[in-house]
Amino acid sequence: MSGPVVQLGAFAANAFAHGPAEIGEMSCSFAAGGWDPSRWAEVRSVRWNYENPFLQMDGHIMNRCPIGLTDAELYTDHVYEVYSSMVYTKRFAAKAEISATMAFDHLMAPLIVLAPAIYRDDAGHPSYREHVEIVLFNEGFNVWRYLWKDNAPCWRKVAFLRRPMRPKTPYEVKVTLERRSGTKELTVSCGGTSFGYADDLLPETFFVGLTGCEGRCRFYDFKVKAGLPELSDAAAALADGEH
Repeated sequence: MSGPVVQLGAFAANAFAHGPAEIGEMSCSFAAGGWDPSRWAEVRSVRWNYENPFLQMDGHIMNRCPIGLTDAELYTDHVYEVYSSMVYTKRFAAKAEISATMAFDHLMAPLIVLAPAIYRDDAGHPSYREHVEIVLFNEGFNVWRYLWKDNAPCWRKVAFLRRPMRPKTPYEVKVTLERRSGTKELTVSCGGTSFGYADDLLPETFFVGLTGCEGRCRFYDFKVKAGLPELSDAAAALADGEH
């Protein structure tokens, strides 16, 4: 079953430079009428540089996939045709808590994306360069950090959690980005389990959004709380067990 194509908005002219960040909260349901698509914009990957909008389904949105194919056929022969990504068009600031409820039909791979800036490709389309992806899939979670070197993307896995995740099951995935004990940390939480990593390359201000790829991916809601108070160094040291 397919739904209508979602008509997204666009970035303001000054969105492609580092600018002021939003402090506060936003939340939406991706049911029809539960969100404002004009506040979101499509962003392309330089690896999969084509237009592929989300579809409005009953109670959620889904990346557009070729019609009439099984999940296995999509994954085996059409995995590079199903990439859809969008970000909220306002910049946020750490400390931030981000959550999304999402699911995959087969094996993978809905994700939350954090990008310190949005760029334009040679054709003028909004495009990612440096960014972080928090990916849900059947074997757990991967966190990928993308960098831009020599006019090309490079990436590596910076964190992971291995646990079985069920297809066609909505999971609430929470991401916290903060400065803690003198460095920047990203923590991922889902279903009572948390993991994370420290990296000074994590952004202090960022755009945030969602990507569906490598199969049918469904997104049900999205929330951001930004500009939250940070722990003091002393409080962070105590919480981390430092003496």
